Amino acid sequence: MYVPVSLLFFFIGTALFVYYKTQPGLLPETVTGDQVFPYFIVNGLPAGFTGLLIAAIFAAGMSTVSTSINSSATVVLTDFFNVTSHSEADEKRKMNILHATSVILGALGVGVGLAMMSVKSALDAWWSMAAIFSGGMLGLFFLGYIARGIKGSYAFVGVICGVLLIAWMSLSRQTVFHNYLTIVLGTLVIFTVGMLLAIAGSRLKKGN
Repeated sequence: MYVPVSLLFFFIGTALFVYYKTQPGLLPETVTGDQVFPYFIVNGLPAGFTGLLIAAIFAAGMSTVSTSINSSATVVLTDFFNVTSHSEADEKRKMNILHATSVILGALGVGVGLAMMSVKSALDAWWSMAAIFSGGMLGLFFLGYIARGIKGSYAFVGVICGVLLIAWMSLSRQTVFHNYLTIVLGTLVIFTVGMLLAIAGSRLKKGN
């Protein structure tokens, strides 16, 4: 669903650009970037339709947030607490862990939302964060596909190096590379570091 939804939003943005480009008097000069779509919803649509659309946006946002918090809290319980805990916790303790994790994640989400208020483009900020948190997946996939016998520790070191590079390129203003090269260079670093460690490890093993 990611591709069709993204194409839908790109189409809406393009349509709004053409609409206000052909009728520049309808858009104040102070409204730019991410403010254009909300301005069109409030001022360009009929009153009843505007209310329904705003309600739909709130409903979609609430369902997404609640699902994300619930899923993340469940992951913390099952993949971290249950694995690291030596004793079986009762249901009350598990619920307390889920509630505490949900509160912490909700507070972090509110903090991120407040920090995003000063961002000029939410889409650019989202792409930067997505590049940092998921940019290592492509390099890890290539590494696992080409070097099938590679150790997990080698791949882990490669992913750490690649994610650090991606984070630096995404957040630093001193980088000389274009933003579109972030994933490319991060993938190359992950693959190269993993392969070099695998080659070095195999040679050391043969030498011994």
